[in-house]
Amino acid sequence: MADTIFGTIIFGGLFLFFTGVNYLYVYHAWIKKEKTPSPAPFLGGIFGAITMLGLFGLKKPFLIVLPLFIDVGSIPFLIYFIVVVVMELFMDKKK
Repeated sequence: MADTIFGTIIFGGLFLFFTGVNYLYVYHAWIKKEKTPSPAPFLGGIFGAITMLGLFGLKKPFLIVLPLFIDVGSIPFLIYFIVVVVMELFMDKKK
């Protein structure tokens, strides 16, 4: 139990840190018009998903995916993944 709580706190902190950094990069890119590529765009969402998995297990799968939608760095990767999956399904049915 203590391991789960400790891991959740660590991964939750990493989620907040990387998500904050990604939003800071978006602020610099959109508002200040500076070129600032994010060094690890999807890590915040991944750490958030691990945190939710530790908190809720597989009982609430929507909550596991929610941090991926909150983290601005993960959104392009999610869109790309959805497009690739849809295209694969469409191409398989076409054959």
